[in-house]
Amino acid sequence: MIKNTITAIFKKAGITINWDKTYDIQVLNNKFYLKLFLFWTIALWESYVDWYWEVKKLDKFIYKVLKWWLVNTKTYELKHFWSSFLNKLRLITPLLKNPQSKKRAKNDVWYHYNLWNDLFEATLGKTMNYTCWYFKNAKTLDKAQKDKMDLVCQKLYLKPWMKVLDIGCWWWWLAKFMADNYKVKVVWITLSKNQYKYAKKYCKDSNVKIILQDYRDLKWKFDRITSIEMIEHVWPKNLNKFMNITNKCLKKDGLMLLQFDGKSQSINWNDAFIEKYLFPWTVTPSIKQIASSIEWFFSIVDLHDFTEDYHKTMIAWHKNFTKNWSKIKNNYDKRFFRLWEFYLLSCPATALAKTQHLRQIVFQKENSTFQYIREN
Repeated sequence: MIKNTITAIFKKAGITINWDKTYDIQVLNNKFYLKLFLFWTIALWESYVDWYWEVKKLDKFIYKVLKWWLVNTKTYELKHFWSSFLNKLRLITPLLKNPQSKKRAKNDVWYHYNLWNDLFEATLGKTMNYTCWYFKNAKTLDKAQKDKMDLVCQKLYLKPWMKVLDIGCWWWWLAKFMADNYKVKVVWITLSKNQYKYAKKYCKDSNVKIILQDYRDLKWKFDRITSIEMIEHVWPKNLNKFMNITNKCLKKDGLMLLQFDGKSQSINWNDAFIEKYLFPWTVTPSIKQIASSIEWFFSIVDLHDFTEDYHKTMIAWHKNFTKNWSKIKNNYDKRFFRLWEFYLLSCPATALAKTQHLRQIVFQKENSTFQYIREN
């Protein structure tokens, strides 16, 4: 009965189990059906990592699952009573406590961003730019990365005399790029000891001050602030505090640029697999959650959707990773390869299905006299 139920659910999206289309999955272990029935998304990920099933085009399969609403695109739970019930039990914890305390934040950063450097070098390319690239006028990956950093700097109207705060932008390249190309003084804060050591080495000749610090301990004043794909780690209960602190750190006519992976709907939890294996206690916020958190602090002067670029970026990372796997595979097992592959291919599928969005927002203080115009 369970096997027939799962088969029928996939059939709604045109996916036929053990058939010949590139998005048809091949079940290799019959335990797959019960596991999927009970735990859905996390079971789908885990069963792939454990070779319970295979598929030729993983991203196409996930896209069809999302596009045909086989899952609740807000919670990613199976549209079935038992799966929904179990997922709701998981969601009680975020309502009762704040999972992103200072102590917890340090532990969670260690979990993902202190992985071996060779993994990120193999995946991200030479700039180690672990954020969405910009492909509007780019025909090569290197240019897409450079164009993205130039766009950030141009939106912030950087001038050589300015002092810029970069909050947790993964790795160090944006901070170095701003200092070297726009002649600004950058303070870059991170909670990752691994990234801190790495940045110390590569930024030693640039005007970049690197600090191992939580954003909640910030006290200085800056002309500009950037936070690129870090707000997902702040947690919804802390968004207002984050905006309050950055508002106090930003000078009257300053600008802040925030880039984040988000959803259309407001949620207070993440996908179960992402939470367990990749980014513990993170939430991809909605525009509504961000807008509510800036009330009394900032006004929005620019909003830019990068979802199509997000899709292209993740596909490029997957190609890099598979191309370079032979160079790093001695440091990882085959299960990790499949876990990382599922991560790199499921994200572009969510972008293509429009269940996740990549957005960039520019804020200014409500009493600012700066007249902001986006030229790009």
